[in-house]
Amino acid sequence: MTSYSYHHIHLLSTDAVAAAMFYETMFGATFTESKGGNGLPRCHVDIGGQLILISTADDRAREPATGPHSQRGLDHIGIRVDDMDEAAVELKQRGAEFSVEPRQFRPGIRIAFLRAPDGVSVELVEYR
Repeated sequence: MTSYSYHHIHLLSTDAVAAAMFYETMFGATFTESKGGNGLPRCHVDIGGQLILISTADDRAREPATGPHSQRGLDHIGIRVDDMDEAAVELKQRGAEFSVEPRQFRPGIRIAFLRAPDGVSVELVEYR
């Protein structure tokens, strides 16, 4: 039987390098630049061992989502944090804009959502 494992998430952006820099600033991601199949800039972004590919979109790409749970397809990227309160303070100091402030989701689980470039939502998840 074929074995399957996670490889990457691929996002389209108006500016792949600027988007990659956002993930670097907010989450300490590392990234490398290359060119996409359309010849426009593309970045390979690593957040804690998880790969996100970000390509600069050409004019055929549609408008971005308006927020979490507002589109079909990829809804958001989830990032686990060990201390939600500390993460929220740090991210706000770095300029993050939260669409959903930290809140209790279920017993022992807290979540929050912040806005990333191009209408992407990032969910922070804390397990206590």
